[in-house]
Amino acid sequence: MIHRNRLACILGTAALTASTAGAQLVAADPLPAAGDDAPASAQPRGFSSGPDVLYQSVNTINKYGPVGSKVAYIGDSFTCNVGDAPMLFGFSANGSPGLVFNMYRHHNGRLEQIGMSLVKHACCAAQGSGCGLPCNTSGGLGPGCRDIYSAGWNASQSNLGPRSAINAWTGNMPGIRGVGGSTIAGRLQVEEADMQMEGSGASYFFEGVYVASDDAPAGNAYNNASYRAVNVNEPGLSLSVSGAMIEGDPAIFAWMDMEPSVQIVPADIPGEGRFFLAAKTSDNGDGTHRYEYAIYNLNSHRSAGSLFVPVPAGVGVSGIGFHDVDYHTGEPYDNTDWGHSDDSGGVLWSSPQTFAQNADSNAVRWGTMYNYWFDAASPPTNGDVTVGLFRPGAPDSILVNLPVPSSVGCNGADINVPFGQLDFSDITAFLVAFTNMEAAADLALPIGQWDFTDVTTFLGLFGAGCP
Repeated sequence: MIHRNRLACILGTAALTASTAGAQLVAADPLPAAGDDAPASAQPRGFSSGPDVLYQSVNTINKYGPVGSKVAYIGDSFTCNVGDAPMLFGFSANGSPGLVFNMYRHHNGRLEQIGMSLVKHACCAAQGSGCGLPCNTSGGLGPGCRDIYSAGWNASQSNLGPRSAINAWTGNMPGIRGVGGSTIAGRLQVEEADMQMEGSGASYFFEGVYVASDDAPAGNAYNNASYRAVNVNEPGLSLSVSGAMIEGDPAIFAWMDMEPSVQIVPADIPGEGRFFLAAKTSDNGDGTHRYEYAIYNLNSHRSAGSLFVPVPAGVGVSGIGFHDVDYHTGEPYDNTDWGHSDDSGGVLWSSPQTFAQNADSNAVRWGTMYNYWFDAASPPTNGDVTVGLFRPGAPDSILVNLPVPSSVGCNGADINVPFGQLDFSDITAFLVAFTNMEAAADLALPIGQWDFTDVTTFLGLFGAGCP
């Protein structure tokens, strides 16, 4: 059966295109429905073609620290090869498959990634049953076989290595492993303050994401992320698992679980990896709407370096925000937050530097999710948001159809309340916007330049009046 979230995502009405070439929707292998209570070993499955790694379950999560303001966690791993071919496994395969752990928090209507680990490399496979398929033992991890590592074993710092060394799209990994330092080094690090929210209504989710050197080339990397809800036990901040493991879907789907109005769209880069984009809108009750977006990178090496949301002229924007997750333990990536602007026809967030300027600038790399939000003085409609790709290549961006602010007013000169009526308040609002070089006054080419053509365009629209 098709996983409920993946089915809704793939068969949803949102359209996907690429700016210079058609992007493709690639459906992943069918997985058990999230609502099924039977253990994974009892779920009927069919073999995928080729090696296919699946993070089947996490049952125990160990806590480490605190060190300074941070605590760390590592989970155990029940890992299945649901493909019909043996999977490379262990140090002889450069530590493939590699597994990373992530933490997410849902609070006040937003799901955010609040922590990440380095890569836990595999050493060897103990092949057993439990995957819902016949186990055919062989070299590596055999078809239908399951391997189990304890949380303590997964936490071994000698087997942890950098994410930055791995190409999640090709599955290439050099097998770099071994970290030193404190008890939280390399493990899933989270700020204590982000976990100390008892009574706040916050919910937490623990995610594992695999990269495998032969699963990826076989085209089976789309089910490599799984997640499970966890309870935070205060005051010690230990974790206990809750509910069923959601196999084969990344934790961005937890936002849809918590809030069914959230839309999630898969966005595939032609010939490369997959993103998931999520969007949510809500009425603030004061004439404005909140627009929330998230980008999750499952396995794109090219990564995301910008997000542009179109906003019609005359629609005021405020409260622009951004949230990312910090790398640690020697990863080379810059943790500087993305900048933003709200001119030239919309809201743009972008990496502090381009790839050409700094290949280690902050980007949405594999196994991470970033958030973006703002308030706008208009209700939502459907439109194309643009995800700019960080690494060079074609296309340089993709378009994803999601809720965006709609036009208000009868024309470009109707930029202030009451809409549908042109009066002196529109003139005053235009002059303020023109002086402050805001998008509402940027009515004529060249966009991004406020000059006399914008003034004459405004006067022409004002003179034309509302229908």
